[in-house]
Amino acid sequence: MDKSRTQLAAPAAHGVGIELIELTKQYAGQRAPAVDKVSMRIAPGEMVMFLGPSGCGKTTTMKMINRLIEPTSGQILIGGDDVLRLDPSELRRRIGYVIQQIGLFPHMTIAENIGLVPRLLGWSKSRIAERIGELLDLVGLDPSVYRDRYPRQLSGGQQQRVGVARALAADPPVMLMDEPFGATDPITREHLQNEFKRLQQELRKTIIFVTHDFDEAVRLGDRIAVLRERSEIAQFDTPEKILAAPADDYVASFVGSAAAIRRMGLTSVADALRVVRLGPVSTPAHGITVELESSIRDAIDAMLRAGRTQVDVRAADGTLAGSLAFDQVCELWARAQAGEPDVR
Repeated sequence: MDKSRTQLAAPAAHGVGIELIELTKQYAGQRAPAVDKVSMRIAPGEMVMFLGPSGCGKTTTMKMINRLIEPTSGQILIGGDDVLRLDPSELRRRIGYVIQQIGLFPHMTIAENIGLVPRLLGWSKSRIAERIGELLDLVGLDPSVYRDRYPRQLSGGQQQRVGVARALAADPPVMLMDEPFGATDPITREHLQNEFKRLQQELRKTIIFVTHDFDEAVRLGDRIAVLRERSEIAQFDTPEKILAAPADDYVASFVGSAAAIRRMGLTSVADALRVVRLGPVSTPAHGITVELESSIRDAIDAMLRAGRTQVDVRAADGTLAGSLAFDQVCELWARAQAGEPDVR
């Protein structure tokens, strides 16, 4: 490696800022660029969702950040360092990368898959083993059960968790995620989204997350970049502001006619406990449960699916914390619409 090149800062417990400056990709033989002069700043520890239809350039833009696709022009700064002055292989080892297809090596155990990048970085065997155990615990997979299994022995949701663990293995300051939960069934996807949101609240990595699912963008993102053709930014704002005030008809087409319901996805049951008290647990034979970190929208969906007017709430340790009733949700939402404090 060219020692004169800039070195990316060592991995940190929190993310570093990313800045894109006039970032452009022009493929040979095409009249229009695939990505045209994209500029944005992403704060350290922020999760930004790239939202747009297929072919708008969102994945191309993201892949230029770790130089899986080389930019034609423009700048990419990570923690103030110019990415284009880095050795590409070294850069990719310092950036976590998760894709929809996961890409686990089938001939390697789960432990070997997770430990791959730390081994390439020269970590000691004891440090790698300790890190593998930490990460399997972090993503909810018992190390004693899963570390020696092979990918084919895991469900799709479990494999996706391993993909996230592998991306976190070297404690990267930046993570890039390309529709990582898109291939899972709706129930598994919702659970993975909730788990990943919990992880991000703890780890605060700087994350760019590509999706075409507006509900996923609202559920997970600190900010959403709604992209038009060639990655032109139609609106770059918080989920709340995009739902309340779409910049134009194009952005409004993503929001749709259910903005109020989607805003319920921004308030978790845990958030609601600042305002309402849970009632007693309903009869187990008839009750239906949601996680404490589930959104109010998830709770309403669960009620409607079961034909019930209340739902039991399960805490992180698996115990039932109480029940949330539909009339409490209506009260909570009315107070939120009135702008009362402590209600999102």
